[in-house]
Amino acid sequence: MANVAVRQFAGDIRFWETQPNGSHTPVIPEANDPDGNQPIETNSLNFSYEAGDEIKVVSKRRGARYNQPVYQDTQPGTTSVSAQLLELPPLILARILFGEGSTAIVAEGSVVDAPVDVVSADVPVQLAHRLLKATPAPVIKKGITELDVDVDYTIDLRRGQLMPVAGGAIADGDELTVSYSYNAHVATTIVGGATPTKSFYITGDMQDRISGENGELRIPEARLTVDGDIDWLSAEPIQATLTGACIVADGEEAPYTFVAYK
Repeated sequence: MANVAVRQFAGDIRFWETQPNGSHTPVIPEANDPDGNQPIETNSLNFSYEAGDEIKVVSKRRGARYNQPVYQDTQPGTTSVSAQLLELPPLILARILFGEGSTAIVAEGSVVDAPVDVVSADVPVQLAHRLLKATPAPVIKKGITELDVDVDYTIDLRRGQLMPVAGGAIADGDELTVSYSYNAHVATTIVGGATPTKSFYITGDMQDRISGENGELRIPEARLTVDGDIDWLSAEPIQATLTGACIVADGEEAPYTFVAYK
């Protein structure tokens, strides 16, 4: 007698962001992962289906047959997917800001006499790098004159920000030069408010924890946006739910496929 088919799936869910040229960028790049893309911690993955319009043809014959259906059908509908994510790598963080994200690996280095414009002496001046080294100390010049720290300016080494001191030598519109060294770091830039919806390629390496049966989920194209508000200052770790339609991508026959095997 066959076992009762009770299901309890676990899965390694991987997201790739689809670029305008059709290429796919791993959401969590990892050279040691078989797919080059580390699974993202996912709390839930839900599919939903919204039925299409109903078609009904009714009889106009006399008697009890009048207005009774002689044909009825429902047009194909729309398949959607919703994923609640427990971790927010930079590309997913960009989704929360409805923007574009880019990540760069910055090698250790230094700059000498790099030009910096001071738009307003009342706000911090962002330098080109962060995680500046304390030794050798940064050197700030106005023309050929070296300015004095804590007299003309203060500098936040971690954030790479220079703040003019009131009454010092830095004024609105000044052109400065800066020299400093900086540590290697990973810099992620997110330009918010640019794109509310993004396309993702999603896979799931699934396992039925009861039967041990394997499954392979593949969603060629899901156009997702953030569902609901995100509280950045929540007392709990931030979770994000991405939701949107599954698209029948070029060369595909269905919005998603699932293959089970054992």
